[in-house]
Amino acid sequence: MTTRPPLGQRQPPQRSLSATNAVQRPPANHRSLPQQSSSSSPTRRGNETFVDLTYDGADPVGGRYGAATTVPRNGGSRLKLEISDSGTDSQAESPKPAPDVAPIWRPSAPPRGRPRTHFDVLNASSLGFRAGQDGLQGDAQVKPMPLPVRPRQHAPPVSGGKLLEKSGSPARKDGRPKPYTLEVPPAAPRYPPNGHVDFYPWTGNHPEDHFSESVIRQGYYDKAQMSQNETGSAKSTVFPALKNKTGLQTLSSILTSVLAQRKAHGQITASSTFKPPPRVTVTDTKREMWLKDLANPTISLRRLSRSIPHGIRGKVLLDQSLSKNIPIERAIWLAKCVGANELRSFRRKGVSGTFAMGGEAKWIRDFTVCVEQFIESILGTCGEGDFKTKIDYAIRLASHFHAEFLLDREHYMDWLVSSLENSPQTKLPLWILITQIYWKDLLKYRKYGRRLSGAFLHHYAELLNHPDQDILAPLSDRLHRLIKSLMVSNPDGFVSPAVWTKHRDIIRSGLVSDDERFLAIFESIDRRNCRLGISGSGKEPTVRQRIIQLLDTTLSASPSDDLPKRCWQITDDKAMVLRVVLEWSTSLYRPGIPKTYVAARILRFGAKSGADVTDALLNFMDSETCEVGRNRLSFYHLVSELARSEHFSAARYFQWLIARGGLQDPADIAQDGPCAKRLLAELPTHNLSEGIASLHRALLERASFSLDEEEERMAGCMAAINRTLPTMPGSDSEMELDNPHMSDDIPSLISQLNRSSKSEIGLWLRHKVLLQMQQPKIPQLDDWDATSVKAATPAIATSDFQKIRYYLELIEDYSMLADVLKITASSSDAEVLATCTDTLNLHVDTLAAIGALQSLFDMLVARLRVLAQDQDSIPRVFLASLSDLASRMPNQKRLAQQLSQELVLCDRKNAVDACSPVSDHIAITQATEVDFIEETEKILSNGNSMDQATLDRLFQRVVSHLEISWHKSPDQQRCCVSLLARLRPFSTAHFDTLMSSWVTSFLHMHNRPSMFRVLGPFISSGCLSLSTIASCCTSFLGKAVSDDHSATRISRELLDLLIGTVNSEEVMDVGEAYRFRVKQSHMQKDSATDILTIIRRVLEEPPIPASDESNFPADDGSSLLENRNAWELLQRYALLYTDSVIQILATPLLRNSGSAGSASLSTLINKFLLGETREDDISTEEILDIADDLTLPFCQIQLDSMFGAEDSAMSGTDESVSARFQTFDSAIEAAVNSGKTAWASIVPLLDMSIAQHLRRRAELQFLALFPSPKSGNVLDCLTTGNHLAQAENLLRVIDSTAYSTSTTATVNPNNTSHALDILSTLNSIRLILSTNQTMQIKDALISKWIPLILSFIVLHTSEFEATKSGHENRAKVTLALSAVFLELQALDINTEPVSGLIQQTFDLALHLVDGLPDDVRQQCIRSLHDMVSNPQIRYLFSYSSNPSDWLVLSQKEKPSSIPGEAPRRRTAAEKEKIVPFRLRRWEMLGEPTPNIGENDTSLNLTLFGARRG
Repeated sequence: MTTRPPLGQRQPPQRSLSATNAVQRPPANHRSLPQQSSSSSPTRRGNETFVDLTYDGADPVGGRYGAATTVPRNGGSRLKLEISDSGTDSQAESPKPAPDVAPIWRPSAPPRGRPRTHFDVLNASSLGFRAGQDGLQGDAQVKPMPLPVRPRQHAPPVSGGKLLEKSGSPARKDGRPKPYTLEVPPAAPRYPPNGHVDFYPWTGNHPEDHFSESVIRQGYYDKAQMSQNETGSAKSTVFPALKNKTGLQTLSSILTSVLAQRKAHGQITASSTFKPPPRVTVTDTKREMWLKDLANPTISLRRLSRSIPHGIRGKVLLDQSLSKNIPIERAIWLAKCVGANELRSFRRKGVSGTFAMGGEAKWIRDFTVCVEQFIESILGTCGEGDFKTKIDYAIRLASHFHAEFLLDREHYMDWLVSSLENSPQTKLPLWILITQIYWKDLLKYRKYGRRLSGAFLHHYAELLNHPDQDILAPLSDRLHRLIKSLMVSNPDGFVSPAVWTKHRDIIRSGLVSDDERFLAIFESIDRRNCRLGISGSGKEPTVRQRIIQLLDTTLSASPSDDLPKRCWQITDDKAMVLRVVLEWSTSLYRPGIPKTYVAARILRFGAKSGADVTDALLNFMDSETCEVGRNRLSFYHLVSELARSEHFSAARYFQWLIARGGLQDPADIAQDGPCAKRLLAELPTHNLSEGIASLHRALLERASFSLDEEEERMAGCMAAINRTLPTMPGSDSEMELDNPHMSDDIPSLISQLNRSSKSEIGLWLRHKVLLQMQQPKIPQLDDWDATSVKAATPAIATSDFQKIRYYLELIEDYSMLADVLKITASSSDAEVLATCTDTLNLHVDTLAAIGALQSLFDMLVARLRVLAQDQDSIPRVFLASLSDLASRMPNQKRLAQQLSQELVLCDRKNAVDACSPVSDHIAITQATEVDFIEETEKILSNGNSMDQATLDRLFQRVVSHLEISWHKSPDQQRCCVSLLARLRPFSTAHFDTLMSSWVTSFLHMHNRPSMFRVLGPFISSGCLSLSTIASCCTSFLGKAVSDDHSATRISRELLDLLIGTVNSEEVMDVGEAYRFRVKQSHMQKDSATDILTIIRRVLEEPPIPASDESNFPADDGSSLLENRNAWELLQRYALLYTDSVIQILATPLLRNSGSAGSASLSTLINKFLLGETREDDISTEEILDIADDLTLPFCQIQLDSMFGAEDSAMSGTDESVSARFQTFDSAIEAAVNSGKTAWASIVPLLDMSIAQHLRRRAELQFLALFPSPKSGNVLDCLTTGNHLAQAENLLRVIDSTAYSTSTTATVNPNNTSHALDILSTLNSIRLILSTNQTMQIKDALISKWIPLILSFIVLHTSEFEATKSGHENRAKVTLALSAVFLELQALDINTEPVSGLIQQTFDLALHLVDGLPDDVRQQCIRSLHDMVSNPQIRYLFSYSSNPSDWLVLSQKEKPSSIPGEAPRRRTAAEKEKIVPFRLRRWEMLGEPTPNIGENDTSLNLTLFGARRG
C-alpha cells in the first residue's frame, strides 16, 4: 500500500552540475514511467535531511512553499527530477513508516560528487546545541558513527531507538486529489546501472498480463525460444569457421556488422529542437522574484529556463546582476539567453545574410559599450564603502564575457588601452590592474601592444617629474617593473621611433642604470628605433656636433658653472671631447676672447678627471687640423693659460719638439710659422725651472731667435707703464725700468710683444695692485678719532685702477684682470667699487668663462651692504652700476629688482641736494649761466616732486643751454647733461618722452655736431638709451628722400654709435666712456636685428661726394672689415642669427648685383670663409672643401648669396635655374666621389628648391640601379663594385635632402610618389629570393642591396600621406615587405647579418603598418589569408584568429544527373565539400529548456554523428 505524502513535503528542484555552456547529453537509460519514477536506494535516502552548513543563505523556495529549509541533495536521477518539477507534488513513501526526524546520532553522508568536509561530522558541542533545540534531555549520549555501507547491498536496518515526536502542530493536509505514484521500497537493493533488484511494479501493459492459450496451459515464463539449430554449445558451429584461413576476416566482418547495426539503430537522427528560453512580459514584482531566484544557486536553471522576464537587457542586465549579486556563471547564462533571443530576431526579420550579420555585429558592439560603461560607472564610485565588492564583481563579469568571445574584442581592447592612456593618476592603479587581466590578449595585437607600451612610458615620465614624487613612489615602482617586464616579453611594442625618442633618456636613466643585465635589451630596442629614425634635418646630431652646439651657447649667453661637466659627460670618448674643444677654441670661425677661457676651464676639468691635457695638445699640434683655419693668437693664449696653471707640461713639450728634430730654420719660429714650433717663443717662462729655462733658451737660439731682444722690449713696455702709475710704488728692480729714451706709445709697444711677454706683464701688474692694496690706510690729518678708518684714503686711486684695467685689456689677460678685481673689491671707495662693477659688467661673459663672475658679484654686493651700514646714504654711482650689472646676471632677477628700487629711493633723496658739478663751475661761467644754474638749483631743491609744466619748462631751458654749449667748452655740456640726469627721476616716463622728441629735432638740424659727441654723454649717464636713438633714426630714415645725404650721415653716425670705438675724451671722461661701452655691448646683444638693418642701410647708401666726405663719418662697408670689434660682432651674428643675416642683410643687397653694397657684402662673406679679404668669388667646389661643422653657417650664407646673385642676374629664368642646379650637382657629385662628408651638413641649410632637385635626381638614379629578375645580368648588377658605391653615395644625398620630402606635395602638387617604384623593387627582390638563383646572387642581395632599399623606404615614409591613395600605397609596400620577410625566413640561414636583416625588415613593416586604418588593415589580412599562420605576420597586422575558426562542416554534393548514366556511377561521383562552420557562442547555453529532448542541445548532435548511450 501507498500513502499520500504529507502536505508541504514537496521535493525542491535539484540544481544542475553542468557548466554554463556545456553540451547536455540525454539520459542513458530509457525506461518506462514506473521505472523512471523509482526512488533512490536507502543509502542515498539517508541524505535527504542533510543540511549544508557551508551555505549561509536562506532558501527562498522553502519559504515560499512552506517546506522545511533544507538543502536538496545533489545527484540522483535527472528524469525523476524533471517529473518532480512537472507538477507532481505527491511522493511515494516507504511501506515501513519512517520517523519524521532522523536519529540525532546518525551522521549525514555528503552528497554525491562532493568530498566529506569537517562540517559533515557533527561534534559534541553542535549535537548538544541541536538536542537542546529539539527537546532532548541533557544526558543524551553521542553514539559512535556506524561503518560505511557496503556497495551493492541494501541499506542497514533503521535503528530501533525511541522515536521522538515532532514538536509543534501537524501540517495541514492537502485535500486535492493526487495521482498514484509507486515508490521503490527502501530495502530494495540497487545495482547500478541496472536499477533495483526484485522490484518490478505492475503497470498493466506487461506481456504477463495478456492471456493466451500457452500462457493459460503452461503459464508465463521468461525463457526465450531457441531455434532448431541451437545446441548446448556454439563451439561446434563457430569453431570450424574460425579454423579456416578466412576465419579472422569472418570474425572481423561479424564484429563490423554488429557495430554498424549498433550505430544504425542507436544514432540520433532527430533534428535539433534547441530554442533559447523565451522572454515574456511580467510585472515588476515577478521580475524581481525571478531575479532573486536566479541569484539563489539552489534553484535549478532548468526550472528558471521556462521563461525569462522581458526588459532585462544591456546596462539594466549588468546592474541587476550586480545589485542582486547573481553568481557569475548564472549572470552569463542570463546574458546569453537575452543575447540569443536578440540575435535570432535579426535572422527572423527576413533580411539577407549580409544585413543580418551587420545587425548582429552592431548589437554585439552595443553590448560591449554597455559593459564598458558599466565598468566606468563603478570606477566612478571609487572611495565608497562597497566599492571593492562592486569592482571585483564587475571585473570578473567582464573578463568572463571577454574570455567567452561574447564581446567585440577589438572595440573592448581599444577602450581598455584608451582608458589607460587617458587615465588620471588617481585612477591609474585601477586601470593598470584591469589592463593586466587582458595582458596576453593585448600583446597579441601590434596596434594595442604599441599603445600599451607608450601609455606606460608616458605615465612613468609624468610620475618622475611630479612634485609629489615621493608620495607616488609605489606607483612609480609598479610602472617601473611593468615596463621592464614588457621590454623583456614584448620588445616589438617599443619599436616606435616617435615614442622612443621622447622617452629614451628616461628609460636609460630610470630603467637601465640599475641593471647592467638589462642594458643589452635596451640597446637592441634603441638600435631598432634608430634604424627607423627620421633623417635629414631632423636627424640626431653626432657627438662632435653636440659638443660644438653646447660650446656655441657661450656666444649668446654667459657660460654656466656646470658647462665643463656637461661637456665632459656627452660621450665616453674623452679624447674626442678634448680634440673638439681645442678645434673650437682655436678656430678662425669662432670670435671673441671668452672661448679661450671656456676651453681652458674645460681642459682643466678634464685634467682633474684623469685626462692628459698635455698629450691632447701635442696630438693636436701634430695633426693637419692645427694648421688649417686656426687663430694662432687664440691657440698661444690657450696654451699660455694652461701653462700658467701648470696643466701643460713645458718639459714634455720640449722633449716632443726635440724628438721631431727641434728648430733649424728661423722661419719655423716666425710669427707665421707652424704653430707647433712658434709656440716655443710664445710659451710663458715665469714658472720654468733653471734647467728647463736654459733648454728653452738653447732651442730658441738654434733658430736664431734672440730672447734678450724680446726681454728688452718687455722691459721697455713695463717702464712706460710704470711711468703712468707714479702713485703706485714698486720694488727696486722696477725703478731700473725707467728709461727716458723709450717710447710712451704703450699700445704700440704691447702689439710688438709675444704672448710670453704679455703673460709676464699681466703678472707684474697684478703684483703692483696687490702691493698697493696691502699698504696701511693713512688717516686724514684733521681726523684722529676712532672712526678715522672709515674716512681713510683708498689704497688705490680710481685713475690708477682704470689704467691697470686698460693695460690688462690691451694684453687680453683677463685672468689677471679677474684677480685684480678680486683684490680691488676690498676697497672702501665707492668710485673704485663702481669702476670694478662696470668692468665686471662689460666683461661678464669672459669672467663667467673663467669662473669668477658669481664670486666677484657676491663680493661687490657685500661691499654695498657694508658701505650702506658705515655711511649715512648709499653711494649712488656704485648703486647704479651694481643695479645695471644685476639686471644682466643670470638667476639674479629678484636682487636686481631690489637694487632698482633702492636706486629710485636714492634719486628721490638726492633731489634736494645741490648740484655739485654746476656749483664747481659757477666761477668760470658768465652771469647768465650763474643765473641759470641758481634758478635750476632753486627749483630742484624745492622737494622730490615736480609738476609736468615745470618739468617741461626746466627741460627746455637746460636743452637750450646745451645746444649753446656745443660750440663752447665741453665742461658746460657735461654740466647740462648732469642737470638733465638730476631732472629725470622726477618723472621718468615723461622725461623719456621729452628726450625722444628732442632727439628727433636734433636729427633734423643741419649744422650740428656728431651724434656720438652730443648723445654719448646722455647714454653714459642713463638719460637716454641706444634703443630710443635707433628708433628715432629709423623713423627719420623712413621719411627721408633717397638722394638725401643727411640720411646717409645719420645711418653712418648711428652705426658708429652702435658698434664704433669710443675715442672721444673731450665730452666724456674715462669712467663715462667705459659706461658707454657697457651700454653699447648690451645693445649689441639685445638688438641684433636693428643693428643688421642699420648695417644694410649703410651698405645701401650711395657714395658720398668728395667735397662732403669730411663731414661724414668713415663707418662705411670697409670699416666693418678693419674694425676688429665690428668684425667679431658680424661673425657672432652670422653664427647665432644666420637666417636673419641672410634675410635682412644678404638677400636685399644682392638684388642689385652691380652696386657697391653688393660688392662690400661679397667681400664680407668671403672673409667669413677664408679669414682674409679676397676680391674674386669663391666657387662651389671650394665651399664644399671648406665646409665642416665649424663653418656650416658661413657656408650657408655664402651659397645663399651665390644663388641669390644668380637669380637676380638671370631674373629667375629656366636657363638660370638649370645652370645653377647643374653647377651644384657637379660639385656635390665630385664631393661625394671624393669621400667627403661635410656637404651632407650643408644641403639641409639651403633653399628648399635646391634640396628637392637634388633629391629627385638621386632617387631616380638610385632606383634604376636595382636589377630586375627578368634581366639576364643580375649577377653583374649586384656584384659590381661601382654600382654599389654609386648607390651608397646616392642614398647619402637622399638622406641629406630627406627633410624636403614632407613639403613636396605643397611645393609641387603634380609630383608623383615613388611608392610604385618601391613596390616594384621589392617584388623584384622577392622573386630573386624565391627563384633558383645562385647563392652568390642571394648573398650579394642580402648583404648589400636589401639594406639599401630598406633605408630608402625609411626616408620616404612621409610620402604615404593620410589620404586614400597614400593608405593604399602604404598597404601595398607593407604587404611586399611581409613577402620579403617570409622569403628571408624561408632561407633558413642563421647567420647574424641575415637575422639582423630579417629583424630590420620586420621593424620597417611595423613602422609602416602603424599608420594604416582598420579597414585597410583588414584588406591586408584577407590578402595574406594563407600566411597568417606565421605568428609575426599575425602580430604585424593585429590579427588573432577565433578559436572556433578551425571548425568546418562536411557537406556531400550530388552532381546533376546525366541521362543514361548508371546510378552506381552517379553515387561514386558524389563530392565532399568543406565549408566553414560558424559557432554561435551566444547560443552555447546549458539548461536551455525544461523539457529534455533527444537533440535539444545548443550544438546539433547530428553534426557529430552522436548516438544514444
